[in-house]
Amino acid sequence: MRKVFVLEERTHIGSELQWQFEKETDWSIRGFSSESNLFQQCLKENQAELVVVINLSISKQICLQFLQRCLSARVSFPVIIFSEEPLQNLEWALRELGVFHLQTGSLEPERIAKMCRWHLGATTSRSTS
Repeated sequence: MRKVFVLEERTHIGSELQWQFEKETDWSIRGFSSESNLFQQCLKENQAELVVVINLSISKQICLQFLQRCLSARVSFPVIIFSEEPLQNLEWALRELGVFHLQTGSLEPERIAKMCRWHLGATTSRSTS
């Protein structure tokens, strides 16, 4: 089963992604509000079937802490960062820590879902009928 874990203060991205994947039974979307809980759960998962989405509004420090812990533990799975605000000089640091995709500005759940599908090799997309 493909999994998307979302780290955010309030369930916004998580609920939007649940809607994006609602007709795809081989996807599971799970939200976290604690970086340490997210990290511990990521260690238990098959990393080849996992994507992590972090809403940077939770805190730049928490985001960087999570990425550093993953790097130190030598775990590897794609991380997508969403930020409503411009990242300014933070973009390169995030990429150096292994961030796969950055989305700034308004939330585009379709785009995040597309990136998750692309990375995990899924060809199914949500029908618009």
